[in-house]
Amino acid sequence: MKRLLLTLLSAVLLVDATFSFAAASSPDIVAAYPRVVVYSTPWCVSCNAAKDYLKKNNIPFIGKDVDANPRFMDELSDKYRISAVPVIIIGRDQKVLRGFVPEVFSKAFKEVWASK
Repeated sequence: MKRLLLTLLSAVLLVDATFSFAAASSPDIVAAYPRVVVYSTPWCVSCNAAKDYLKKNNIPFIGKDVDANPRFMDELSDKYRISAVPVIIIGRDQKVLRGFVPEVFSKAFKEVWASK
């Protein structure tokens, strides 16, 4: 019974936070990039633009859909005091971006990457 519960819990956690390697096929390439987390909803135009930009530029990211999982909205509002999407976290909270502007993201991403 415990094994079944652990298996179900693992499956739920995998479904909740999606990880995109974009086109990066090597774990070494993924490890070279700063961690990127995108809090989003499926209907948010800016959220989709951010995720499309990351995929197009082969930047791996963790997607957290706040509509599909209320825990992600709680995390966003409790930890960052933000209640709107998209929110993009770069590195280990080194940069927290509200909204998505490609030039702003690119600059912040390069700053975090350079500080590694």
